[in-house]
Amino acid sequence: MYVRSTGLGRTLLKARIGRLGVTHLVPSTLEESEDEPARMIMVMEIQEPVHWEVKAFMEPQDLRRFIKLLLKPSTVFYGLKLLFSKSREAVLQPAKAAESVQEKRPAPAERKRERPRANVPLSPAQKAALKKKERQKTRLGKDPKPVKVSG
Repeated sequence: MYVRSTGLGRTLLKARIGRLGVTHLVPSTLEESEDEPARMIMVMEIQEPVHWEVKAFMEPQDLRRFIKLLLKPSTVFYGLKLLFSKSREAVLQPAKAAESVQEKRPAPAERKRERPRANVPLSPAQKAALKKKERQKTRLGKDPKPVKVSG
């Protein structure tokens, strides 16, 4: 799957769902606690251009909404069409539609500078800049080590 983050400009991240399970982890500290209510956890592994692990802790109301959205007839229809489609065009249609909607909206004044397009791979200079930014974050005290989730 592909993920876009507003915090990274127009950088396109390649990801996959790593795990889905139930946990008693405290979301703010990632420590196990028996006093903590059970939550579903979805772990996404960002693979390119960086290696991150993103954890989504789903509360009951989140899970209800997720299931409701997933079971919408239009979502089920498109999901089945996508699942059994051999054509790459069927896969790319929603992405093109989303980009065209985004291009029609006027950009805020602070974001008018030109940014690389989402479907263009990063240049070596951009990759180096991302690595440098990650090293700086690590120096500021953020722990880059992945946390194991029991579930």
